[in-house]
Amino acid sequence: MNISKVWGVSFSPTKTSKKIVDAIASGIPGVERNSLDLTYPGKIEARTFKPEELVVIGVPVYAGRVAPLAVQRLKAIKGKTTPAVLVVLYGNREYEDALIELRDIAIRASFLPVAASAFIGEHSFSSSQIPIAPGRPDSVDLASAASFGRKVFKNISQLQDVSSLSCLQVPGNIPYKESMGPLPITPKVNQTACTHCGMCISTCPAGAITIDDALIMDVERCIFCCACIKTCPEDAVSIDAPPLQEKRLWLHENCAKRKEPELYY
Repeated sequence: MNISKVWGVSFSPTKTSKKIVDAIASGIPGVERNSLDLTYPGKIEARTFKPEELVVIGVPVYAGRVAPLAVQRLKAIKGKTTPAVLVVLYGNREYEDALIELRDIAIRASFLPVAASAFIGEHSFSSSQIPIAPGRPDSVDLASAASFGRKVFKNISQLQDVSSLSCLQVPGNIPYKESMGPLPITPKVNQTACTHCGMCISTCPAGAITIDDALIMDVERCIFCCACIKTCPEDAVSIDAPPLQEKRLWLHENCAKRKEPELYY
């Protein structure tokens, strides 16, 4: 089978999922590469992909499921029995039902999953004081992703037609585990330290942040991806709620052992 283009499609508030998607695409030689970012409201382009294109779809894992906002954003893309490589990015705990959920989302949108993977990224709750998978994906992860892309491309190139392939088997349970649901809190803002630079607004995937006399976070929209925390140049945004501080410490203490990517063909 001949592939005319490779597309990297990602929902990636802290850029970790996008790094892996881009690395997988970079491993595919001699084919035009394009990208589609589903992260930011108002910048999302709906697209239907052709059968001769290969689409690499990457999303973050939230509590063992595909991030709920990513599920909504993925409705913007459709396939036509288009081959797809699936990627979930998790913070070194577990990805549980996220990969099988992403597979099912892709199939319903008329993609044909030909390969899948679970990679590790720095947890959104990670900080310099309480690190959780710091620096992931690192150079070893990116090299593994590029190698994965090369192997997937080689496998597809040897096929006459991908539509005859059986359903890709990946770990996970059906029915899926219960989704985490919205949190009744937002990150804490130090209004004195905040300079109203607007960087958090531009990086918020949910459009949950506004500035009036003070920085305001909409608790009903916030998905607690922590992109605002990681991009604030003044360290004016932080995790303060006791339940999340406890969860952060638990992850730091119990998820320190390095996990490696899992690949499925």
